[in-house]
Amino acid sequence: MLADRSLTRGCQRAYDQGMPFVEKQFSPKVVLVAMLVGTFVASVSQSMLTSALPAVMREFGVDATLGQLLTTSYMYTLGIVAAFSAFLITRCNVRWLFLGALALFAAGCALAYNATAYPLLLAARLMQACGTGVLMPLIQVVALEIYPKDQYGQALGLVGLVFGFAPVVGPTLSGIITDALGWRTIFLLLGFVAVASLLASSLVVRDVGRHERIALDVPSALLYTFGLVVFMVGVTGLEQFGFLDARAFGPTLAGVALVAVFAVRQMRLRKPYLKLRLFGNRVFRTGVLLLVVAQMAMMASALQVPLYLQEIHGFSATQSGLTLLPGALCMPLLNPVTGRLFDRFGGKLVGIAGFSLLIAGTASFMFFSDSTPVVLVAALYLVRMVGVAFILMPMTAYCMTDLGGDDLPQGTAIVNSLRQICGSLGSSVMVAVVAHASAGAAVVAGAGVSMHGFSVSFGLQAALLGVSLVGTIVFVHGKRHGKDAKGAAAA
Repeated sequence: MLADRSLTRGCQRAYDQGMPFVEKQFSPKVVLVAMLVGTFVASVSQSMLTSALPAVMREFGVDATLGQLLTTSYMYTLGIVAAFSAFLITRCNVRWLFLGALALFAAGCALAYNATAYPLLLAARLMQACGTGVLMPLIQVVALEIYPKDQYGQALGLVGLVFGFAPVVGPTLSGIITDALGWRTIFLLLGFVAVASLLASSLVVRDVGRHERIALDVPSALLYTFGLVVFMVGVTGLEQFGFLDARAFGPTLAGVALVAVFAVRQMRLRKPYLKLRLFGNRVFRTGVLLLVVAQMAMMASALQVPLYLQEIHGFSATQSGLTLLPGALCMPLLNPVTGRLFDRFGGKLVGIAGFSLLIAGTASFMFFSDSTPVVLVAALYLVRMVGVAFILMPMTAYCMTDLGGDDLPQGTAIVNSLRQICGSLGSSVMVAVVAHASAGAAVVAGAGVSMHGFSVSFGLQAALLGVSLVGTIVFVHGKRHGKDAKGAAAA
């Protein structure tokens, strides 16, 4: 949870004393469901363009490098906003924060539906991401504050379903809608549901918790935001101009420099917005690095495999979405299972199993061609996603095993922010690899991709995952939690 823990404790005491958080005539379930609908719509929008991306690329005449920016820039923005969501939730009225974020998301849907040029569509996606970046951590805070302690499991279970299934239904649903009604209808439907949720939430949601008039460290906000934006521009330039071109290399270095200044500032602040000192804890540092690699692998495949199916196999958006559905469904379904396995066996065995499955599935994609059976594509994509499920939730828990008190929300903020940003970075880099490796090869007309490009990309991913597997074997400990792990946490 990204909000300050003192806020949650204060709200729980107020709840126990009978101080209402919402209007008396509405039960907590009604309030939470109303907010969950809006959050689900915003969350599902992250992956809604993966199956529709080829259609968008054809309409606006852009290649895969610019097309994937509609997804990767969304994730970059989510990461930026997530890092500062704790400040917003602590300072702002929750009702107006939720309604404002949902209204911003709905406005982004309207702009996307009416976009007449690619830059307008990209701006619309950034508006949606800003709203989503507030809604996703906010719903976790509200769920814990409007429910009594003995119903925390029920509240978080509902939130978990939203976060788990939203990315699953996105690609399949967008494929069906794109083939039947066109990609613009995706945003029409999202906007309609967002507005309906906005109206319903305005009737039942009230402010929750106690707020502090904490000050925003403006230099930190500017350094983090502009540093990541400039870095993203540089990474996109790598895809367009090449890895050694100054037009790409310059912004990339400038972005790294700004983020480095931000990091130095956080180390000097008494109350930093991102407590980077946590990386001095070996358990946290190792878990975050492995988690980031898994997120990068998941997001790279989420973009590349639909592109492979549609551009190489000639599949429609619906067909590609349905092909990947079994693999996508396994993620939320396996989360409770892998969590219990982590509790029983610890991070080492579960992590080894996850990276081994990821390597097997990823390396197999290196040898695919335009005649590879679709059943095999679906099966190996399923293997990849099972591997991801064995890493994401367990490694998130592993990161937190040595943290406590005020470090928990800070650790959560760091993990959420880095997952989004590095997932986007991995997608961008791998798309750049596909584009440059395809130069001079047998390229699919209009797409700028080739089987050789896909093979090189998946080969690099397999190599990175192999290094991560070695890191898991060497640095991740077994079943040791809390005080038992303190000795392993030394930097």
